[in-house]
Amino acid sequence: MPTAKTSQLTSGDELEARTAQVWFWEGYYSRYGIDLTNHYGAELIQVTDLDLLASAFGPALEVRKTIGESKSGGRSAPKPLDRIVWLSGLQNLVGANQAELTIKAAPTSRVRELGRHLNVTVQSIADLTAREDDIDLRAVADTGAHGAGAMQLRKTVQAISRNDPFLESAYRYLTSTVWFLDVFSATKQTLGLARTLAERWTPGVKDDDHLAMRWLISEAVSLLGYNIVAIAGHVRPMSSDAFNSYLRERLADGIVPAQKMRVLARDIDKYISGVLTAANAPATIRAQAIGAFEPSPPDWADSLAELALRLRRIPNIADLPRQLDLLVYERLARGRTVPADAASRLRLADPETTVAIRTLAAFLRSYQGITNDVSDLITAPVADPKPASSATSSGLDQGALFDLSEAHAVKDETGSSS
Repeated sequence: MPTAKTSQLTSGDELEARTAQVWFWEGYYSRYGIDLTNHYGAELIQVTDLDLLASAFGPALEVRKTIGESKSGGRSAPKPLDRIVWLSGLQNLVGANQAELTIKAAPTSRVRELGRHLNVTVQSIADLTAREDDIDLRAVADTGAHGAGAMQLRKTVQAISRNDPFLESAYRYLTSTVWFLDVFSATKQTLGLARTLAERWTPGVKDDDHLAMRWLISEAVSLLGYNIVAIAGHVRPMSSDAFNSYLRERLADGIVPAQKMRVLARDIDKYISGVLTAANAPATIRAQAIGAFEPSPPDWADSLAELALRLRRIPNIADLPRQLDLLVYERLARGRTVPADAASRLRLADPETTVAIRTLAAFLRSYQGITNDVSDLITAPVADPKPASSATSSGLDQGALFDLSEAHAVKDETGSSS
């Protein structure tokens, strides 16, 4: 059991968890508590975080973002009309296409009309309950990265991370910074973080730091899946060669775009060459200095291009981020088998899903983004789930942990050895 002290969920926390959970099972890749102050700085006083952020992939893998605000009530709660205007401005700030506001009381027709005008859907908690009933949420409640238990786990990881500068930095990146990067920078930086996490990974230890590491690795792997599928959305209008060149160029970008950096690099080459010539440096030294500032893509750029091309050919690949999210959180972050109803809804046992997850895991494993035991855990087969009307729980205690020191021989949900 974790020893870090963490606060219990408030009614507001629970409402955020419910809303994000509904979004997920309605087809969105969703997260809650996206820290804005870590990215924009202390100047933000009124707007400290996004309660909810969700993305949906269209038929061509185009991404549409939705933000949300949930207010459980109270005398100090802001008026719905104020929140609508506030959310309208936030959409522009974070590049969202629409917003959703959840309030305690039923919204008036005037509130709903203003919301529609500003791309903000307004609903009451009763409306949210009706949506939960429509998707039979009870059958899949509190699974993966969603639900009250998942939110409490995140709070615990946040508390643990405060005691370790590296864990705290990783936590802040995964709950803030990554969401304000383009998909290419997000993939590059998240794979770099995943590599560092893999280097620090010690299977078989059951303490607070290990609990935090399992959560951080799960979030990093899930986000890599999300961003790589988003990158695959860029394939459609290009030939494979054109896409490969485009991807290499985008991955070479740093703070300064690669194209501008090349112009700057040529000027730097001229300056350095002049300095070395004036210093009578040997010709070999002068030759080696040329191109030192030329931007270059990471060594895995071509492999990522091939991965994106392969994923793009798999049917229903838009579901992969949510499928991977459920799988990695259940097996790694929460240490239990995937509940049958949740696995059934996301078709985790389908051959196409298995191929997509194994292909992505092979890429991450090849470039040290995950260790072999974590890869084995993610790619172990999922049994053909029971019908959706069957039992809703795997029967494992929520706090149960996989012993990853035995991950290579872990029993998968089919009952066979992976």
